[in-house]
Amino acid sequence: MRFPAWRHVRMAFQILCLLAFLWLFLQTEYRGSDTLRYPVSLLFRIDPLAALADALAPGAFGWLLLWPALLLLALTALFGRFFCGWICPLGTTLDGVGKLVGRGRISPRPAWRRVKYYLLLSMTAAALFGVQLFGLLDPLSIFLRSLTFSFNPAFNLVANSVFDFFYQHPVPLVSPLVNGSYDFFRDHLLAFHPPAYQLALLTLAIFLGILLLERVERRFWCKNLCPLGALLGLCSRHSLTTRVPAKVCDDCRRCLSDCRSGAVTETAHRKDECLLCLDCSGFCPANRVVFTLGSRPTAGGRVDLTRRGLMTSLAAGALVAPVTGSAPNLWNRDPYLLRPPGSLAEAEFLRRCIRCGECMKVCIGGALHPALLQAGLSGFYTPLLVPRIGYCEYNCTLCGQVCPTGAIGLLNLAEKQKAVIGIAVFDTDRCLPFARGEECLVCEEHCPTGEKAIVFDEREVLVGSEMRRLKVPRLIKSRCVGCGICETRCPLEGASAIRVINEGESRRARDLWA
Repeated sequence: MRFPAWRHVRMAFQILCLLAFLWLFLQTEYRGSDTLRYPVSLLFRIDPLAALADALAPGAFGWLLLWPALLLLALTALFGRFFCGWICPLGTTLDGVGKLVGRGRISPRPAWRRVKYYLLLSMTAAALFGVQLFGLLDPLSIFLRSLTFSFNPAFNLVANSVFDFFYQHPVPLVSPLVNGSYDFFRDHLLAFHPPAYQLALLTLAIFLGILLLERVERRFWCKNLCPLGALLGLCSRHSLTTRVPAKVCDDCRRCLSDCRSGAVTETAHRKDECLLCLDCSGFCPANRVVFTLGSRPTAGGRVDLTRRGLMTSLAAGALVAPVTGSAPNLWNRDPYLLRPPGSLAEAEFLRRCIRCGECMKVCIGGALHPALLQAGLSGFYTPLLVPRIGYCEYNCTLCGQVCPTGAIGLLNLAEKQKAVIGIAVFDTDRCLPFARGEECLVCEEHCPTGEKAIVFDEREVLVGSEMRRLKVPRLIKSRCVGCGICETRCPLEGASAIRVINEGESRRARDLWA
């Protein structure tokens, strides 16, 4: 088949896959049912880095969740790195952005190609010794985090502002058209709760930095830095897909400049670098290049790593664990560090969570936010429950449904309502009945448990020179699950008069570090 056909087929398939992932992203949302209809975390269930992180974590491997990732590795071993050239949403985005911003013609030194392998080896060594870093550089996590924390909140803000404007300022012909589309946007495109996240600007800066690397070299991220590309490259070294001729032709050499992945060299076709875009089968002026299936060996089957670089990357990864472990365990010293209901014990949670942001995207109450340093360096980008911003909906089990690695366990509703995140504690120096002698019923009114965890005691209180009979709130610890709605709804400005701390959380009994 000639180049235009293959090129258009590949581009169409890339766009189709990107649209499918964006559609699943939009479905990662509460739409009136507590059960999600679609496998919204599919992107991470086909992610080999997520499978590797799960395999190196304590506990059993999540076969039911991550078998598609193993299937992808097997297909890559048979046919090559087709995922990078045809499916990866970040790769597709880079191809599209490169056409808009222009592509650099700088050719970094060949040694740059080794960096992604050294990063993969370092992260693997760190995971073996107890610190999981795959999620920080996983291209699929980066892509979904950027959508969740940066682009989706911006889209919702702009869309809601437009609808508000045309509702308040009727414009003939335009306002009816805009307002008439609101139901569609509300039901299919907009978030149930207006999203706003911590670390949004940092996430956007990282994503834009990766995109702008296109100005240095085409697919710079994929060629030089992507650890997922390195893992797939290792699996594809002896794949059956073979390029003929394997090296550049003496009378042309166009492949050296036009190959998007730099897989064609003076002497060989490097299967570990080839994205199987099939472009070279079309731009060859003499129509010599074809791809065949066979076990013909090529000189490009070896990954060119130096012994010094190999040992340095392994040593650096192995050193991360003891250095991280020697730091104070912030999670059990910070009483306000709260995890989603169903989370594994902290040690295993940190090693299974791939920082994808799916749980934060789907949170109905807007309670989950990415951590900066609250859980230490190893907890960067992991989900934290921040009750002053939002609360854990008592009848919601969505975060467990979307977690692709089981870091947040799937709970049924009865289990979820019994899962303890923490307990609420009153600050009597700020609480209105205690501190000012003013009656306030907000915390009790919003408490969602079957039997209220917050009750009132009537007391005679001296306010100024007058005795008043006030209802003073009291917590029944055995009923509180730490959902945080009392802290969210507390009417005081600034810090709430009732705070949720992580005392008594359900996962603590299983914790390896307790």
